[in-house]
Amino acid sequence: MRVVDDIKIMKEPFWDCTPKSRKGYHWFIRLILNYADAVCFTVRPFLDGIDELNGSIWSDMQYSVLDYGFAGAASDFAGYKSHLVIFRADYSAYEFFQGRKGIFDFCEEDAGSGITLEDPAFMKAGEVFCYTVTHEKICIVTESIYKQLHSRKKEVDTSVPADSLSRSRN
Repeated sequence: MRVVDDIKIMKEPFWDCTPKSRKGYHWFIRLILNYADAVCFTVRPFLDGIDELNGSIWSDMQYSVLDYGFAGAASDFAGYKSHLVIFRADYSAYEFFQGRKGIFDFCEEDAGSGITLEDPAFMKAGEVFCYTVTHEKICIVTESIYKQLHSRKKEVDTSVPADSLSRSRN
């Protein structure tokens, strides 16, 4: 079992920010990916090695893997460990997210291995500024990103403060 450092979360308030439409989602994800330098996913089930992911339907992203292992994810409770894969926020990530219908469109499963990618967290300089909890339909961003998104209020739901959703382990 490969263990890596827990994911760090930026130390500023987080706000709920869920795109309401497909058009809003594409605008949202472009802004997020333009700012991000990495994207972290929770991988289910746990991988025995990175080769399992490389042999799955996500093999086209294998050259973008920066790190992987067990660690506390942005969406995990303190002390809990998930299997994470961190990808470079590059063209492969951009294509992956542009192919989704929305920020919670992560029900796709590899037929052979059963592998799914869930709960994407977007990082800049090693700290999370936006993360999701896929099954609970939660998407939150830092206050600074929220302010940039706020101008698109018709397409991005930016109404609920999410300070209580932020879980810092620093």
